[in-house]
Amino acid sequence: MSKAEVLIIKIGEVAQLTFADGSQYESAIRKQPVASVKIHALGAEGNDVGLKAHHGGPDKALFFMSDVSFPALNALLGENFTYDNTAIYGENFVVSGFNEDSVCVGDRFKIGSVLLEVSQPRKPCERLSKNTENENTQKIVHQSGWTGWYVRVIETGEIHKGDEIILQQRPYPQFTIRYLNRLLSDKPSMAELKQALAIEELAPAFKRSLNSQLMKLQEKQS
Repeated sequence: MSKAEVLIIKIGEVAQLTFADGSQYESAIRKQPVASVKIHALGAEGNDVGLKAHHGGPDKALFFMSDVSFPALNALLGENFTYDNTAIYGENFVVSGFNEDSVCVGDRFKIGSVLLEVSQPRKPCERLSKNTENENTQKIVHQSGWTGWYVRVIETGEIHKGDEIILQQRPYPQFTIRYLNRLLSDKPSMAELKQALAIEELAPAFKRSLNSQLMKLQEKQS
């Protein structure tokens, strides 16, 4: 496994963006690289989100992606995106050593002086397709499971580019980001959904999506 470290940090404030199709949104998706960042309870200093109903808050304080997600998504999208400039997917951090197959809900990571806890996979929205100018982006991110993940802040502090990422605890090793994504995109069993819903650390927003999956299954069986 490659060394687990922060490869790049990106932050951004909300701005009026005009997309290729002429539509305009207030969004902070196009975050810019910085050398270091102060982390408070709700995320990074100098960072904001546009759609506050669906983004931000304590359970989505910061958004992480893996360096391996970019080439994987490029292959599926027919693109050549890199992570070293303006954010493509609204990412705050791109990291090495961990990805959707090796990060689990409830994981606690020490990075710099900050302690973070993994809260849920990212549920891709239509703005990903607009920002990438590729109409398939939202669908492919969802179906492939290369979604990235959100964290909540347990201890505030500062994170610098190049900081090592140290896994401190892993209470749910079978509940990887990839596995949780599959519960939304495949045909999970009731037992699998109920197990995931029992995880205290899994964010309520993601549990709502799992609950609707469970209700559909229950309706079919009734």
